[in-house]
Amino acid sequence: MLRSTNGRLETGSLLLLLILSVAGTLPGQELTRNQPAQITAAQFGQQIQRALVDAIGQAERSVVAIARVRKETAAGPKTGNVPDPLETLAPVGQEKGLRLERPDPTSPEFRPNQYFTGVVVDRQGMIVTTYHTLGNPAENDYYVWVRRKPYKVVAVERAEQVMAGDPWTDLAVLKIKAQDLTPMPLGDAEKLKKGMIVVGLGNPYAIARDGEVSATWGIISNLRRQAAPRPRVLPNQTDRETLHHFGTLIQTDAKLNLGTSGGALINLRGEMIGLLTSQAALYGYEKSAGYAIPVDGMFRRTLKTLKAGKKVQVGFLGVAPEDLSLAWRRQGHRGAKVEHVVPGTPAAKAGFVGGDIITQVNQQPVENRTELFRELGQLTVGEKVAFQVARGSTLQRSGRSVRLQTVLSKKYVESRRPAFAQEPDKVWRGMKVDYSTALSPEVFQQHGHKIDPEGCVAVVAVTTGSASWNAGLRTGEFINHVGSQRIRTPEEFWDVVSEQAGRVRLQLTVGQGEKAFRNVAAP
Repeated sequence: MLRSTNGRLETGSLLLLLILSVAGTLPGQELTRNQPAQITAAQFGQQIQRALVDAIGQAERSVVAIARVRKETAAGPKTGNVPDPLETLAPVGQEKGLRLERPDPTSPEFRPNQYFTGVVVDRQGMIVTTYHTLGNPAENDYYVWVRRKPYKVVAVERAEQVMAGDPWTDLAVLKIKAQDLTPMPLGDAEKLKKGMIVVGLGNPYAIARDGEVSATWGIISNLRRQAAPRPRVLPNQTDRETLHHFGTLIQTDAKLNLGTSGGALINLRGEMIGLLTSQAALYGYEKSAGYAIPVDGMFRRTLKTLKAGKKVQVGFLGVAPEDLSLAWRRQGHRGAKVEHVVPGTPAAKAGFVGGDIITQVNQQPVENRTELFRELGQLTVGEKVAFQVARGSTLQRSGRSVRLQTVLSKKYVESRRPAFAQEPDKVWRGMKVDYSTALSPEVFQQHGHKIDPEGCVAVVAVTTGSASWNAGLRTGEFINHVGSQRIRTPEEFWDVVSEQAGRVRLQLTVGQGEKAFRNVAAP
């Protein structure tokens, strides 16, 4: 609190301590625990103002405006619920059979209906934004404005392109060919506390094309919040189709209007600690809360992958967890109860059994199944993970503590739109393979019992009429050997088949220890 003493303000207050902890000691003042600062109310306000102005001035150069424009030749249904600005065609001439002209998106008079924000993350022209704002890159082009200058970004291979997008983390990267870009310094969202002052920089209502991004400010209202649920649009899809639906987001009371998605949430040092998402506004939550994707370890790993034009791979354990009942929780039990362990998965290899209660993931406590999914969803394929498990628990007592370790496989991410990347999926003789756990839920439910516990890869797609198809290979089968060599990962498969010429013999698992073979001819 602020206390008045003879017209002056003495502060040992939490608010001033907060500002000093974020922005540093006030200029010209040395503060100690035993000697609180003496400043006037006007000076106090000026220091806050200066901190905000300096942070915005440092960071705004790295924030850009983006418009999404539907391709003239795009076919199929529209993406999103916002009308296409290019459907309003301008008549030219006065005679019959008027020629219609598409508006030029680079014109100062152009007013996009689909707009969002991006943040420059390196000097080579890489810009991070939110995946959900891009729509389908095959049907859209994108215009990025950097200090009033527009750059056209397309999906195909060229200097300016869509590098990659990931629905699970809701992150995407575009690349433009621009000079003198200023990358945004990245902070550490893992050090955030409720009450810290933050600033949002974005492109609300497409007004930032003039080179001036808009700022809004507030505090961090909460951490690890769940994204607003979405309507179910896929047969097997829950309303939690992204990692952020399991509770990762920064909540702020800063006003986030439509168009600020992909903008920067910064601290008073001018560092980005979150990537803004105004998606809540689409579902009627605009007035109640603003959210941002935290700049944490997961964000940095994902950003590195997307900048390289690659798809993100999410880790998979292989348990069906449930929340503990109210009676168990009242007795002090915490964690996620394992109802079922999928054979052949990392969970089975680690020794999980039904009834185990997972209490920690890599020493991070988990209270329920949602937190378990959140912790696992931030890990990647091939990552070694340690679990703390309570085994043999009863309502009256906790079971013995067991430590289990395993290496994660790959999760199948079901989304309305798939991930995309410049690096194409590898195809061998008309066939795509992936980790054994990366099949769609329908296919996995039908064929998952055939997974070889010693290691195998799954056939996830086969082109009709290809050499693999003619050999009898179909989606949902599992390959455990190429010739005489055991195959456990897609990388091992590609390393072996890349050295094979002519007919190649593949060994499959068909359940109950039985084997089958396919001889794939050279294409």
